[in-house]
Amino acid sequence: MPLHNIFGAMDASASALTGEKKRMGIAAENLANAGSTKRLPENGGLPYARQRVHFQTVLDNFGRETGAVEATVEKSPRYESFFDPDHPDADEDGMVTESDISPVLELTDLMMASKAYEANTNAIRGLLRMHETALRLGDR
Repeated sequence: MPLHNIFGAMDASASALTGEKKRMGIAAENLANAGSTKRLPENGGLPYARQRVHFQTVLDNFGRETGAVEATVEKSPRYESFFDPDHPDADEDGMVTESDISPVLELTDLMMASKAYEANTNAIRGLLRMHETALRLGDR
């Protein structure tokens, strides 16, 4: 194994940890904004838009997979409208638009990201033990 790849698996797990941390943060943000009706100027006058984290494989300079991943955040806007002319966020027609975010889906995503984070930390611990053992064997 070439020396520059000795920590490749650790780099892959570390990139996954970063991505899962981002995924947990986005799920928590989505959960906090479930049912939001406040119109935001930075969102085109619509309420908070649900976000999703997508994982992509990182390629090296030659187009080969490195084992690492990159997490990107994309908006996934879905809304529901209902008639309530007395609502403070109602438009001129009395319609209120709210974010269509399922708390159950967000909690599930949060739990899955947490388990994936835990699995990657366990993988890093195992890799560290293997490297320590290899160093001890080389010492003899």
